[in-house]
Amino acid sequence: MKPVRVAALLAAVVALATAACSVAPPACVPQGGDPIYVVGLGWHAEIGIPVADLDGPLAFYRHVFPGARVVMFGYGKKTFITAPARSLAEYILGPFPGPAVIQVTGLSVTPVQAYPPGSTITLALPAGGRAALSAAIWNDLVKDQHGAPRVVSLGHDPVSVFYMAGSSYNLMHTCNTWTADMLHATGLGISGDGVVFSDQVMSRIAQAAAAQCLTGAGS
Repeated sequence: MKPVRVAALLAAVVALATAACSVAPPACVPQGGDPIYVVGLGWHAEIGIPVADLDGPLAFYRHVFPGARVVMFGYGKKTFITAPARSLAEYILGPFPGPAVIQVTGLSVTPVQAYPPGSTITLALPAGGRAALSAAIWNDLVKDQHGAPRVVSLGHDPVSVFYMAGSSYNLMHTCNTWTADMLHATGLGISGDGVVFSDQVMSRIAQAAAAQCLTGAGS
């Protein structure tokens, strides 16, 4: 690979690892459909589903997190997300291809209450979106011999569980691409094409939420 291409790739990798989401959520909260939350956590975006709306096999997580109000689902490279980077070298290596995991976290409050102000966008799912989202997430979870999601490790900050993902992580399929793809499966029209950074996916989500506020599309 030519030196110029290597430098460009490394610059993109560092930007991916350190990019912060600066997209402002819409002033309104869409009404009329099943609510879904998307949280921009710096370089990383996650999806939050109210426990009562975990559909089909994904209702498994009602038992994993008893008493939870919302369950968060976030995607990432196994060796990076399970052991947070502490040096620039680790950040540079983080986005390169590798096995992926899905981090699942139970919240006793809504993401709006749990995370910093302005980091959460609420969407209203279209008809059938709740079942489609649950199916899409469930289908990307690797199952053990008993048919349950395969545990990789436990997380402690926050308290969570990491599960093996069926899809692989790479620079063109990041945590933010995965988030967009999961939402696309619901029929929201949010595409993961070209998404690498968190501000890209959060911008598309903010636009979708603003459109719902104007048209009542979630009803």
